[in-house]
Amino acid sequence: MRSETRETVVHAAETARDTAARAARAAREHAPKDVLDRAGRMTAQARGAAAQVGHLAAEHTPPQLREQAGRAAGTARANRTWVLVTLAAAALTTAVLRGLRRGRR
Repeated sequence: MRSETRETVVHAAETARDTAARAARAAREHAPKDVLDRAGRMTAQARGAAAQVGHLAAEHTPPQLREQAGRAAGTARANRTWVLVTLAAAALTTAVLRGLRRGRR
């Protein structure tokens, strides 16, 4: 059962990556050059801002909390498949509940 679930999640992740790559490639091929240039500049700006916020957060976060966050990230990396399964289940549950609520209206 676990291996089937793992295979399903891996397959879904690969399919999502392939679809995203195809969409990005199509967008690059069909978008005007000035739009691509602006998007590149905005991406670089967003990365710089995210890095700056990350540094500020790291400077102002107590060491004990940083250690706990590091351990949590390590655990999440070690159990990546189960984290993905949990996130997928949460997303599915949210979608079903939204559908049920909208159906009542």
